[in-house]
Amino acid sequence: MTKKLCVCFLIWLIAQANAQTTGLGGVQVSFDRYQGPATVSATSLEKFKLRVQVERMGESQPLSVRVELPKSGRNVWPANDVEARDEAGTAMLVRRSGIEWENLVVPINEKVSAFIVQVVEPSVPLPRSTSDKERVIQDVTSGAQVRIANWPQGRTAALSIRFDDSHPTHLSKAVPILREYGFKGTFMVNPGPKEPGSRQNYSFETQHAEWEAVMKQGDMELANHSAHHRGAKGDEDMEREIGGAAEAIWKLNPGKSKLTALNLGGGTLWETTRRLRHYLDKYHQFDASSGSLGMDDSYGGRVEAFRKALQTHLERGLWCRVHYHYIGEGLSSSEANFRAALDIAKQHQDKLWIAGMADIHKYQTERSSAKLTLVKSDANSLTFQLDCATDAALYDQPLTLEVVPPAAKVEIKDESGASIATQLIEVGGARLLRFDVPPRDAIYSIASKP
Repeated sequence: MTKKLCVCFLIWLIAQANAQTTGLGGVQVSFDRYQGPATVSATSLEKFKLRVQVERMGESQPLSVRVELPKSGRNVWPANDVEARDEAGTAMLVRRSGIEWENLVVPINEKVSAFIVQVVEPSVPLPRSTSDKERVIQDVTSGAQVRIANWPQGRTAALSIRFDDSHPTHLSKAVPILREYGFKGTFMVNPGPKEPGSRQNYSFETQHAEWEAVMKQGDMELANHSAHHRGAKGDEDMEREIGGAAEAIWKLNPGKSKLTALNLGGGTLWETTRRLRHYLDKYHQFDASSGSLGMDDSYGGRVEAFRKALQTHLERGLWCRVHYHYIGEGLSSSEANFRAALDIAKQHQDKLWIAGMADIHKYQTERSSAKLTLVKSDANSLTFQLDCATDAALYDQPLTLEVVPPAAKVEIKDESGASIATQLIEVGGARLLRFDVPPRDAIYSIASKP
């Protein structure tokens, strides 16, 4: 190796060693599949904003810069709101994996020597999160307590069961077995029409009438897995893949909320100049790409893994998510293992809210942004207000309220004076009234009866 090459290589090694974690809050910046002589560095400008600098060192070929954002811990970036722009302010094309939106690959040509990676505030503000204290009223005057339940019907935790890729066994196996257990499933579908020259499975298109019949029963949920499960190249293709699938799902749920889970799928690559938030907001989607336990038999010990995961979520009062692909002998999950997992869920059914992903997301979001305010009270009654910050057109999952009543016999009414049906239960020897209300701003009264 010549002296000149040794010096260049040393410079490159130093650059890569410094490839940029120091002072960047855990962000890592490096070239994608490239080794010298060009170098890359980054400088933090402010929180969630950095400048990436490329020194070509005579390199003439196109380069790509990989920016890996921390996805956990105190320095985590809101990856769905991240974009890249050149120094003139023009949005740049960014390539990402369907389930790793926090990892950006930015192609740059010879004219680009620096660019900005930054978080942009959502154009549709996210609902403000309230505190636990704001979701409880403890009234000294009447002795009553009102709270928003963690989960519907006082359940301890939630469980969603998801199926990916529009496989025929979703209709032949998953739906009838779920109905046998009385469970609701979420089906991530690829409803796009067949594309010329494609060998992709288009079972949703060929089984459209059967899916239409399923949705009319209202006991299953559809979610967006993109139109064709092939990724996208460019903004227009992104619109077709996400928007096309969303519109196909909406047609099967006329008159209902358009809010739908979105998972772009593993093994897919997506190129766009826009933030994922653009597509989430435009098509009323929420990101469901992470936090789910894969149940394919190839991972090994899935039934036991599910048992442990479910127990942990029950102990912590959280949302447990699992996902399947194909159900049947010789496929990704055997029917026997599928049933074994459902048997475990059945054992905990009194503590679990088993629902669709959109239903669970709605309740979770509604509750986390709602608050209760005492309006007035006396020894035998109280009036309180429920405030909800979510969009009523999208968030329609009823909230469960729990009341420790001020007297042995009470009546609960809405602001129109109509009585609300309640369920009387006992928790730890104390009487508790439980009832559901729409997630809307409203006033309710609780008064003792003679």
